[in-house]
Amino acid sequence: MHTSSNPAARERSALYFKKAAEAAKDWFDADGNWISTRYPYLITRERYWLALGLYAAGETAFADAVVRKGELDLKEYSIASTFNIFHTNIALVLLLQHRDEMASDVRQTLEMLVRDGFSKLPGNRQPDYQFHGYNDNMPSKATMGMILGGEMLNAPEVVEHGIWNLKQLRAQLRRRGINSECNSPTYSPLTVHAMAEIATYTRSEEAREIALGVEQRLWFDLASRFHPRLGVQAGGYSRAYTIDCLSHLSCLTSFLWFEFGDLIKPSPLDLFQPDNGFVLHHMGNVAFNVAQMCWFPAHYHIPEAARALFLAKSYPHEATATAEFGDFGPDFPARPFRIKTRLEKDFAVGTVSTPLGGGEQTMCYFANYARTEEVASYKDRGTIYSKIVINGEDPGEIVRDTEKMIDGSECECSGESDNLTGRSNPLAFQSANTVLYLTHPHLSLGGSGDDSTVGATPLSDLSEMIILPSHFAGADEILVDGETRQSWSGAVRKGAWIACRRGRLLVAFRPLVYTRTLGEPEIRLEKINNYEVIRTVFYHGEARVFSRLELKHTFGGFVAEHASVDEYASLADFVKDLESSQFTDYLWTTRRVTYRRPAGAARPALEMEVSCSPGSCTPRFALINGDLVNDEQKPVDLQGVDEKTLPFLNDPWEPLPAYFPWEKIEVAWANPTISAIGDKQV
Repeated sequence: MHTSSNPAARERSALYFKKAAEAAKDWFDADGNWISTRYPYLITRERYWLALGLYAAGETAFADAVVRKGELDLKEYSIASTFNIFHTNIALVLLLQHRDEMASDVRQTLEMLVRDGFSKLPGNRQPDYQFHGYNDNMPSKATMGMILGGEMLNAPEVVEHGIWNLKQLRAQLRRRGINSECNSPTYSPLTVHAMAEIATYTRSEEAREIALGVEQRLWFDLASRFHPRLGVQAGGYSRAYTIDCLSHLSCLTSFLWFEFGDLIKPSPLDLFQPDNGFVLHHMGNVAFNVAQMCWFPAHYHIPEAARALFLAKSYPHEATATAEFGDFGPDFPARPFRIKTRLEKDFAVGTVSTPLGGGEQTMCYFANYARTEEVASYKDRGTIYSKIVINGEDPGEIVRDTEKMIDGSECECSGESDNLTGRSNPLAFQSANTVLYLTHPHLSLGGSGDDSTVGATPLSDLSEMIILPSHFAGADEILVDGETRQSWSGAVRKGAWIACRRGRLLVAFRPLVYTRTLGEPEIRLEKINNYEVIRTVFYHGEARVFSRLELKHTFGGFVAEHASVDEYASLADFVKDLESSQFTDYLWTTRRVTYRRPAGAARPALEMEVSCSPGSCTPRFALINGDLVNDEQKPVDLQGVDEKTLPFLNDPWEPLPAYFPWEKIEVAWANPTISAIGDKQV
């Protein structure tokens, strides 16, 4: 078994695996049958994740039994296949690490899954599993499955396809600063893990060199955005679920804990004794989470300079990188983007200039902050983010798992919904600790075209929220329009600054909200479940359809200013630096926004100007103090990192191999596929 070269990491992994094996004996009998009456049964991928821990803990017969009962008869394809992007490639890692320990029938089943991954339809060689601007974790798993599985089962043509895939990612990281699914608390660890497995196990020197370079590039970006004082990965995020937005236990915190220990908060060991405030993914399903975290211990290749960045930083610290997203329909075309993070001693502010896919999970604006001088646990920090929501969707809604238990009873698992879907086209611009954030509702809510509402979603509510999770503490002090408020409630005058002190953070928001046809939006402070929210209501009433033009001309967003309590004597002094700011925001062919902040007691003068088409994912122009913000400029700028040392970035151009593997472009779950082939390399 290839484990970390770090002895402390090996010890943490062994401890976690031991606890996972002990817990699993309450969920399965010795034959691998699910017996728990507390949690819904673990499906195949979750059994395979858990088996990695069981084998490592020495529970070989138990692990065999758990794997043996995994169901392989998948109904998601129109053709018979046991391929699954998860099962197939987790099976590969199980074989790489534990094939000599497992029973022969289990080994044969897993080898069958690995071999089924060699197919093009469905399989790892399906055209969807390329690095073309979407969820990189899946092509990463597929690439791992092709290179290492092809080597294992003597399929050189599959290895060739995998290396071609890997070269696509190398080419992307030569022209960009980071991968498309970047800085995701759920998915970045999966991509790093796949690259590390290739670098550890492959017999191909070419594949090892590329995978190692990709892994190191990802480590440098993660390290540059990690806040060691807060013990958390700072935003913005390409994709984030509720747990990620709360900064509770995520894949990334567990992944980093195995390598860095108690610097990371919380620990996956907290899964075995969760407290009442611990929000868990999958509706509080501890078994799922315990199994998932068994996937992450591996032999990683962390550059020493990146390791040092994880452990300590001087503040302020900035990290900026460009990347690229693929086409996601007419409202979200293929485009470059910029991810920027600024870390201060007491907080961090991050932005993603335009969202991945339809923006349902992208945190284009995100803030992390310390509630207390000493951040001893995840309860001592907070987060802030924003989403446009529809039809009564609120943060913190409690959802019950509807899966029936083995005895026919209702499942006890319930928890906050895994994701509050964002419904906006955001554009985010950042200068130090200032964010200009402009939004429009998803135009697709209005149907198929400006003059047609065919396919429109009836809306009874359309509103934008600035969301401030308050599970352990809310605002310590509130100023609205210069006046103190005793509670988080009440209407807000349009044009007013809304400011609050939250632990060590001073933060102020000035909403930029108006419409052309729906009337004046209503702004108010609300408490919803465990959240304090600044809500702008664009529409609330009887369900009706909106045209795309109406949605284009519904303008949202805000300016957000952030500071430490050490920078100002009081919240009032912080707001005083902002009160003389000037705003221009109007529509004439494009939306044109200018924010001018004069020099203050602790802030230099700032001017931010943007012009963008309503509903667009990119601006006509964006200026910060007269300088053009351009996503095509410098691909990466990680403070404290010499970009000349980053793999690929300064390499001479090397063309991809003349290789085209498909007679026609099709995937198993999209029929018909929207595709066409003009010419093919032969």
